[in-house]
Amino acid sequence: MSEQKSPSFWSSLPGLITAIAGMITALAILVTTFANLPSSPKPSPSAEPSNAAVSAGPVASTSPEASSEVAASPSVTPSGSATPPTAAPVAARSILFFAVRTDPATGASNADIFSIDPTSGRERRVTTDAQADSYPAWSPDGTRIAFDSKRATGERNIWVLEADGSYTPLTKDALADGYSTWSPDGKRIAWAAGPVGSREIWVMDSVDGSHRKRLTSGSDDLLPAWGSNGLVAFERKAGSSSEVWVVDPGGGAPTARIRLGAGGGGDPAWSPDGKRLAFARRVGGIDRIYVVNADGHTGLRLLTNGACKCTDPTWSPDGKQIAYSGPGEATRPVLIIPAAGGSSRRLTIDGLAPGWDN
Repeated sequence: MSEQKSPSFWSSLPGLITAIAGMITALAILVTTFANLPSSPKPSPSAEPSNAAVSAGPVASTSPEASSEVAASPSVTPSGSATPPTAAPVAARSILFFAVRTDPATGASNADIFSIDPTSGRERRVTTDAQADSYPAWSPDGTRIAFDSKRATGERNIWVLEADGSYTPLTKDALADGYSTWSPDGKRIAWAAGPVGSREIWVMDSVDGSHRKRLTSGSDDLLPAWGSNGLVAFERKAGSSSEVWVVDPGGGAPTARIRLGAGGGGDPAWSPDGKRLAFARRVGGIDRIYVVNADGHTGLRLLTNGACKCTDPTWSPDGKQIAYSGPGEATRPVLIIPAAGGSSRRLTIDGLAPGWDN
């Protein structure tokens, strides 16, 4: 015989089932609540301030030489503080230039160095010193930047922005040092030193400014450009005009390549392969960009249009394009044009002495 359930058990079964279901529901709610509680926040790295921020809008720029004379009281260190500042790294293959703009941190106008990516157009402020920085030049390996500056002493000297963001002074004198250019191996730097009217081209070690040697004398020489062919082209003042000369840093007297009788020129820039020179020549009171073969005579052709008022040419790493300072009075843009000729395009609102990372 099977055992018979009492009537009281069957009558209480629905309530028991309901109670069990309620407990299961409560347990599910409790588990869900704990699962959704926020975990303790993890500290995130703080954002470090960068001195390479995009600047505020441009202000009136000065002429290349006047911009290096922007005066401010000399500071004890490049930043005027106890510790020299460091700069954020600049992307390789970018174009360096200098411009007089408003510093977003201080609200003051000053000549500083900037970089721009020629592809994206992204622009960055590279230096922010209260003193004027100008005429930047990439080292051949794209890790160091030489430039003119009146930082620290109030005198115009050659400085190098190192790969780690620190600054190294290569000259420390009152000779108005400027217009630096690197040797193809990056071990030496050529530059111009002396007062206007009697500047000369010198060469020194790029690490510490030692082993100095004078390359030219007896004239007013500036704006050297060291080519992959080992020769240094430079601008020599000749009265109210100028000529492009070439000197071998290893020895020998300068040799005129683009002569005054053929129209003269200045602002020389070697192509990456050392086979051509870009330069500026004044015709009818207007500066225009030309290209010529390395012999200074053959293959001469006008690159920019007749009304350009253009200076400071620099070649792209592949030799296919040339950037330069374009026409303007208060502001002068940086433009790019195919080295073979064609239409130019504007990169910046204002910029002087562009230098392409080769």
